[in-house]
Amino acid sequence: MSNGLLPSRQLMGVTRFQWQQLLGPIVVVIAVSYLTSGVSASFSYLTEGALALLVMVLSLQVFIGNSGVLSFGQAAFAMVGGFASGLLTAPVKIKENVLDGLWEPLKAVNMGIWPSLVIAVLVGALFAFVTGLLLMRLSGLAAGIATFALLMVADNVFFNWKLIGPGPQVMPQVPKFAFVDESIVLTVIIIVVVYLFGISRRGRLLRATREDALAARALGASVWHLRVLFFTVSGGIAALSGAMYAHHAGAVTARDFYLGFTFTTLAMLIIGGATSLWGAVVGTILVTAIGQVLLVFEGGVTFGSVEVTLPNGARGLVIAAALVVILIWRPKGVTGGKEFNLPFLNRKSAAHPDSQVKRTDTSMNIKP
Repeated sequence: MSNGLLPSRQLMGVTRFQWQQLLGPIVVVIAVSYLTSGVSASFSYLTEGALALLVMVLSLQVFIGNSGVLSFGQAAFAMVGGFASGLLTAPVKIKENVLDGLWEPLKAVNMGIWPSLVIAVLVGALFAFVTGLLLMRLSGLAAGIATFALLMVADNVFFNWKLIGPGPQVMPQVPKFAFVDESIVLTVIIIVVVYLFGISRRGRLLRATREDALAARALGASVWHLRVLFFTVSGGIAALSGAMYAHHAGAVTARDFYLGFTFTTLAMLIIGGATSLWGAVVGTILVTAIGQVLLVFEGGVTFGSVEVTLPNGARGLVIAAALVVILIWRPKGVTGGKEFNLPFLNRKSAAHPDSQVKRTDTSMNIKP
């Protein structure tokens, strides 16, 4: 019983701590972030937005990659996190003048960015836990439809209910991060959290349920409990992503986290490789880079006497086409669903058998 989205039989991912599989993605993220943000102020702004998207992709990976259950609902938790942190940090005068229908206790609250991030994560995790108690009993197509319905409900609530937000208007004057370093630190923390959950005992059991739920139950795994736990963790991380986006953009609306946001982040995960942390990082970098190149061409690029201009919306078409190609010819993603690995370090460890650590996909198989 395997999900068509993810590779079957082999339990892709790690089962024991391997420093290069954790430090590799961290070093790449830090290096790319500082290289791009150092180019110009606009590139620094782009880097902050990409890091917020990466955190969202990591929230998808920790649940979808380990459980094999396709979920469209994580954007709802990002929406909750974005509005929670935005409302808690926006100036009181702005809320009184612009958000006339806002709940009075929310108008009077004003706190710093970092405390608001903690509250946003807790609120997002609680929302994910409550909804997960029901939704995590579903699998396959039913789970996908139910989580998409959750996204639609959240969008309609935040878009129309002015008691908890600006409604269809933009919530302005959300304090921005002072430096890109803040986004980098938050992203590194989430990379560590996602990696540790992946190599934990519960992470291994959840991957076992992904491959064969009946066999996993025979080994003592509670499918529902494991899914609820990882769905809750995913919801908290998604809420942090939404909060990071709000403090990156300086404003927030419900439509920032709707269909376009959902499609883009899912495409990043699948293109990179849904079953690995490294795949989430690679997919985010690739899709962001390709999107920016296409954006330049949409504005027109001149080669000598020839001007090349792509139609508006070319980015979405190319990303959609790339997603289809990946699903057909390389369903494990660009990384093959494998974690970061430097072969020459493996050769060194092979010379010391006592220190060698086996990969999950070669050491664990669940047979029906």
